[in-house]
Amino acid sequence: MANPLRVAGADIWKGRWVIVVLENGRFELALVAMSLQEVFQYELEDAAIIGVDVPIGLPRLGQRRLADQLARDYVGPRWPSVFPAPPEAMVRAASYSEAMALSPREGPKISAQAFALRKAILEVQTLALSDGRIHEVHPEVSFVCANNDQHLKWPKTSWNGVFQRKQILADQGLRIPEDLGVAGGAGTADVLDAAIVAWTADRIARRRAAAFPPGSERIGAIWR
Repeated sequence: MANPLRVAGADIWKGRWVIVVLENGRFELALVAMSLQEVFQYELEDAAIIGVDVPIGLPRLGQRRLADQLARDYVGPRWPSVFPAPPEAMVRAASYSEAMALSPREGPKISAQAFALRKAILEVQTLALSDGRIHEVHPEVSFVCANNDQHLKWPKTSWNGVFQRKQILADQGLRIPEDLGVAGGAGTADVLDAAIVAWTADRIARRRAAAFPPGSERIGAIWR
């Protein structure tokens, strides 16, 4: 049975998932896993909402998602961090060269970085169709939301950017422990991303979240 106060946020880190779990809006634990499905089954079976930093609902060749454009506009100077969702046909290609051969003159393409994440992207597509708890959440979008809709000046990989994001989380009552055990081996930016994704998951569970595009269905929307 789902616990309405327990939520999670997941971010990809070096081919694995770093996951932050909240209960009643406060940090509970952090995990690292190879497969989301395994974590869902054993550690998150009672979570009410699970946010993931992966596009859900991939476009067709030559098409773009409105959610991506609205999210880019919303984050302002950090807009390059919001990658357009790659077309599903490209993600399912056997090789990057085959994916690029499918690329139309107009519309989104797929970067080598995104293609390298295709296993995780496809895993999420399958899980999201059968599990209504899963919502797409973009960390930079959520950080702006948590920062009272104020744009962030510094990238998450910078010294200033790390501490700005930690402060934003703290201002929302979300403090990450210094020692995360095994999960503490993940990158700092990845842990912070998973934490803010979990923050948005908590907002979704409390029916306080909004989506790009406004009023859209779960799949194909970016939540904040």
